[in-house]
Amino acid sequence: MNSTNNTRHRVAAAVCGLCIAMAGPALAAGTSPEKGIVDLTTNYGPSGAIASVAGVSGAADSIQVTFAKPMHPGNFGMGVNFAKAWTKTWNADNTVLTIGGDLDFSAAEAPALIVYLMQTEAERTDISEPNIFKFQDINVTKITPGLGQIDMDFNILSANGKGYSVYVEKPNSGRYKLYDKVNFNSKGVHIKGLENGEVYKIYLEYNQNGLVTTRTAPVSVQVLKPGNNKPRDK
Repeated sequence: MNSTNNTRHRVAAAVCGLCIAMAGPALAAGTSPEKGIVDLTTNYGPSGAIASVAGVSGAADSIQVTFAKPMHPGNFGMGVNFAKAWTKTWNADNTVLTIGGDLDFSAAEAPALIVYLMQTEAERTDISEPNIFKFQDINVTKITPGLGQIDMDFNILSANGKGYSVYVEKPNSGRYKLYDKVNFNSKGVHIKGLENGEVYKIYLEYNQNGLVTTRTAPVSVQVLKPGNNKPRDK
């Protein structure tokens, strides 16, 4: 058995606690990743094959993996410890993989993805290095609009809000910005300084050392108008 195969078996043994699957034949090109996904900018592993990773936590959890070079989808090994099944969708040039389907970050105390075998499309040479990515579940349970304010309840780890950020897209702005008129508490976050009657798009982000930056899917919420107790949110 050569050294490459030895390495591959050692890596596989290290992840025996995860659900592991090898990709089948190359998949059809998928749609573009969701706009606004926040990802990292550092390369992972000695090869630098993985350029960035991002997580989206919420009603439908997903992971986006961006590669430095086009990859070969037919020989891609990965596993997770928070799902029994998943889907893999590659973009047109096989540089972005979106992992979706039956994913639930809350199903594990320390949700993690491991990529243990890759091949670039050009070289078709095994890259047998363990790349482990850890995530934090963010589950928004309640949204309560008020006059000039919105309360978002979620499974916050600490009432001081350490590691959490709020991003807001103001009406007609077309882009999300870090929003600092917030107060975190034991239930979640209180967002203030908003205009009555306006509809805002909001997502939460968690970023701590050792974890992949994870955010919630954006939600649109209408701030109350004076005399109106039926806000619109979705």
